[in-house]
Amino acid sequence: MENRTSSRYEIESSIVCSHFGSRTSNETFQGKMKNYCKTGVYAELQVQFKTGTVLLVRTKSTPSERSRAKIEDGFRSISLAQVKWSTPIRVNGTLQFATGFKHLVV
Repeated sequence: MENRTSSRYEIESSIVCSHFGSRTSNETFQGKMKNYCKTGVYAELQVQFKTGTVLLVRTKSTPSERSRAKIEDGFRSISLAQVKWSTPIRVNGTLQFATGFKHLVV
């Protein structure tokens, strides 16, 4: 059983990630935010990132559920986040990468 310090909130939101601080790349990476908490985000991405990678994570669209999402609970429409872990999974027969992010405080 996992021992979490904060509650997780389910959400289905399209996100776009980009490398933070990279002047040489405009490349973006698509994904889906599946849940969030005060300290981070769980998302399913099309690419795998190394642990420790810092990304800018933005929500692209959120269903009506967004009205219930609260910043006090950890929801961020834009966040500087560090990859804590990433593992390959199959979603509807397609290879995706389950990715855990930690919000960074700037």
